[in-house]
Amino acid sequence: MKRLIIPIALLLGHLFSFGQVTYDTITINKQLEEVIVVQQKTQPIVEQRGNKMLVDMSAISQMPKFLGVSDPIRYLQSLAGISTNNETSAGIHIQGCDDYQSLTSINGAPVYYPNHLLGLYSTFIAPHFSTMTVEQSEHRGTMENRIGGLINMETQHLHPKRFSIEGNVGLVSSDATLTIPCGKKSALWLSGRASYIDLLYGKWLQIAGVGLGYNFWDTNLTYAIHPTENDEIVLTGFFGKDNIHVADATNFGVDIGWYNAVGSAYWNHRLKGGNWRTAISYSGFENKFSVDALAVDVQTKASWASVDIKNRFSKRLRDDLMLNASADYTHYFYQPLQFSSEGIGNIIPQIKPMQYGEEASLGVDLTHSVNEWFTYYIGLHGSLYYNGKFFGNCDPRLTLQFTPVENHEITVHGGCYTQYFHKAGLTGGGLPTDFFMLADTTLQPEHAIGSSVRYSTHFLNKKWTLQAEIYFKQIYGVVESMGNIVQLINKGFDYEKYLITGDGRNYGMNMMLQKNSGVITGYISYSLGWAKRKLPSLDGSNQYIYAASHERRHDLNIVLNARFAKRWTVGGQFVLASGLPYTQAEEAYMLNGNMICRYSTFNGAHMPLYNRLDLSCSCDIIKTQEHELGVNLSLYNVYCHKNAQFVVYRENLRPILGTSLSIIIPSISIYGKF
Repeated sequence: MKRLIIPIALLLGHLFSFGQVTYDTITINKQLEEVIVVQQKTQPIVEQRGNKMLVDMSAISQMPKFLGVSDPIRYLQSLAGISTNNETSAGIHIQGCDDYQSLTSINGAPVYYPNHLLGLYSTFIAPHFSTMTVEQSEHRGTMENRIGGLINMETQHLHPKRFSIEGNVGLVSSDATLTIPCGKKSALWLSGRASYIDLLYGKWLQIAGVGLGYNFWDTNLTYAIHPTENDEIVLTGFFGKDNIHVADATNFGVDIGWYNAVGSAYWNHRLKGGNWRTAISYSGFENKFSVDALAVDVQTKASWASVDIKNRFSKRLRDDLMLNASADYTHYFYQPLQFSSEGIGNIIPQIKPMQYGEEASLGVDLTHSVNEWFTYYIGLHGSLYYNGKFFGNCDPRLTLQFTPVENHEITVHGGCYTQYFHKAGLTGGGLPTDFFMLADTTLQPEHAIGSSVRYSTHFLNKKWTLQAEIYFKQIYGVVESMGNIVQLINKGFDYEKYLITGDGRNYGMNMMLQKNSGVITGYISYSLGWAKRKLPSLDGSNQYIYAASHERRHDLNIVLNARFAKRWTVGGQFVLASGLPYTQAEEAYMLNGNMICRYSTFNGAHMPLYNRLDLSCSCDIIKTQEHELGVNLSLYNVYCHKNAQFVVYRENLRPILGTSLSIIIPSISIYGKF
């Protein structure tokens, strides 16, 4: 068994050593020839509209790239109030919530694990999408049942003027997007991406002498038709898959694989003074994990899927009054975590039947503009859920918006939220070995009570924008797994014995100063936040309050972008953040030839301060309204800082900080549109 544990630890530790980069940029300003520069008002890449942040995807396509990829989800991690749990994860934590507590979707259809390269970047190909919408603490009554935030990727749907192809060739993968007009009323968008890591780097990919194989691919398809001026039908399909294989000459092998599948269709009908939208979608996710070593074969498998029917209605009742309503239904079906083994004593395989759940909800909210300086939103979200037991909830929400002076806005929000599923992990660190669970006769739904106060202003002729927010969220019914994969193997893989339920509390503040136009654009974002969890011990004898594993107390991002000399764009990002919490070992002793450790308070210690500088330079060889060809050079971790990502212990309890990519990493890519 020791021989099994060691390679697993090596694998997981070194898998976490993959790095990532988050770059941000603002819409590029046009320049006059030679050294004369004319400032031009531009649309900011991030625009706050009520409770939503709208991100311009066309600008993200021009972002600096890491390994040849500009990634929209990675971009979000540099915004105030949004973070990731480590450098090698694309997981999104919105105002202290766990990643599964926030909804990531394509046209409203959930995507349950939207990551490639173990989280190095997401599955979204930027040119395939027109807009990314983000909602943090403020949810209206018509929103989905989530206690965290909402991220929606809206596909291209407006009729294009001509056929075009847009692509990017990078160091590990290439992608292309085709835009195909189909007559006067319909169009087709096709996007695809594939890696060639094994092909180009296979013979050099090794972990402690063990060979590593990796490949991934994904596809996107969108078909939009406009039968009338007031009607729009959009069909969307998405599929992505990743495979990892580690093997050596001693017959040791580890395999990790996962895939996402999404299919959706929606009909949008514009009414006089309003809108009606009906959508149906399927979303599925599956992961597999296996270890084969020393005649021992351990395999796990889990799958999760949902079918959603969503209806959205909006109608302006009068000039100062708007009605919004929703009616949703979700059918969940999932295969609980399966376990099988060969060569491990008398462990009985855990084969559990398919599970099902039903969820129906109704939502309504009214928007009333009392006068030019005061608007309020009042909403109610009711839901009914069944999975062996009925649950019903009625969640009120209220938002007050004040504009005491032109260009100055204050928003106060409070509301209740409910979520009917949970997620737990086997390995931690963002690996796709997590599994979902529905609320049932033993697991209660998750509930949250949240509030926030936001201030925003524009100044200097709207060239600058300042936003600041404070928030608080109390969460009930949080589920955590306190067992790792080695413990589960030793205990017959009865993972339910390691599940505990408790509470959480997230609170903090966010600030963001953004320069929207000029030769140099960019922003400074800062977040101060706490994410605390209160959970009992496995035997229920004690209560513990500790920092969530993704808590970053301080998070500062400085992003700048400059366009000059007609063809050149230079950008950079500096990140300074608190180290992540971890559990420190205090004492160790030998028992039956094995080292047993006694640990201090769970997540009671913190890793050193995280800091990193990235630079990027792009040259447009061809740049017209319809055609584009250019080259990008990006430098990740310019001054080669060793940022700690995990901790391991030697025999004398001497802690060893495992680092991420501690060297400067250059990447070159070619981008174009024709």
